[in-house]
Amino acid sequence: MEIGLIYSKSDPRQTHARNFVFRYLSEHGVLAKVVEEDQPVKSPTLIINGYTLMDMRQQQRDADAQMFPGVDEMARALEEHAWCP
Repeated sequence: MEIGLIYSKSDPRQTHARNFVFRYLSEHGVLAKVVEEDQPVKSPTLIINGYTLMDMRQQQRDADAQMFPGVDEMARALEEHAWCP
């Protein structure tokens, strides 16, 4: 599996999402090449085997809005791709 992760290290929620990806891979025994990129983004972008999971909202979010993709969406996407050839 190949994973691209674009996130902002300065946002604790995004750092949590990044850590979740690595924890998920480790706990589920999934072998993956992960390429990380730190950029000033408002939400992380997760790219799994060419499939992009990112924020598709058209409007700005306020600071208290839930981040997308959150760990639930990331877990579903990782699970869907974990055992694909």
